[in-house]
Amino acid sequence: MRYRSVIDMHVVNRMQAFGWPPVVGALSLLLVLAIGAIVGSQGPDARAGMYEGMTWNGAIFAVLGPMIGYGFTSMGQYFPLALGLGLTRREFATGVSLVFLGNAAVYSAVITFGKIIEVATGGFGLQIRFFDVFYTGTGPAWQTLVQTFLLILGVLFLGAAITAAYLRFGQPFLWIAGAVLSMLAVAILAGIVLLDGFGRGLLELLTMSWGPWMAVIAVIGAASAGIWLLLVRRTQTR
Repeated sequence: MRYRSVIDMHVVNRMQAFGWPPVVGALSLLLVLAIGAIVGSQGPDARAGMYEGMTWNGAIFAVLGPMIGYGFTSMGQYFPLALGLGLTRREFATGVSLVFLGNAAVYSAVITFGKIIEVATGGFGLQIRFFDVFYTGTGPAWQTLVQTFLLILGVLFLGAAITAAYLRFGQPFLWIAGAVLSMLAVAILAGIVLLDGFGRGLLELLTMSWGPWMAVIAVIGAASAGIWLLLVRRTQTR
C-alpha cells in the first residue's frame, strides 16, 4: 500500500497538480474565443475559413502541455525522494503508473466533454476550434477520448523513460540520442531530395487513417512504459 505515498507526492501541491492546467487552459480558451469574435465580425466567409484553419489550432496544448513535462518530473524529482523515504522501486513504479493512468483518464474525459459541447454549439457560437482539433481527433467523440488518452499516456511514459535513461547512462545518452535523431533527420531529408517517390510515400505514411495512427501511438507508449519499467530497476539517483 505504500505506493499511495508516491501518489501523494504528485498531488501534495494541489495548485500544481489540479489548479494550473485548468486555469491556463481557460485563459487559452478565452483568447481563442476573442479571436473568433474578432474574425467572425468580418462575415460568414471569414468565419468559415477560420473554422477550417483552426483544425490545426495548437491552443489545446495549454491543457496538454503540462502532461509533456510530468513524466520528466516524476523521474527527475520524485524518484530520488521516493527512494530516500525508503520506498521500493516496485512501489514507486506502481504509484507512478497509477498517477499516469489517472491523469490520462481525467484529462481525456475533460477534453472529450469540451469537444462535445464545442461541436454541439457550433464552436461556442463563434465557429472556433479549441477541443475539436487534429491533435485530439476531429472524428466522433469516442475517437477523441481514445486518441487523447493514448496520447497523454504515451507522452507521460516516454518522458519518464527518457529521464530514467539519462539517470542511468548520464550525458552519453543525450549525445548518442541527439546524434541518432540528427542522422535520421538528415537521412529523411536526403531521401526526399534524392529518391523519386520517397516524399510521396512519406506523405502517404503520415496521412494514414485514424486506426493505424492509434496503433502507432499505442506501440510507442507501450515500448516507452516497458523501457521505463526496466530502467527503474537499475537506475541510480544522482
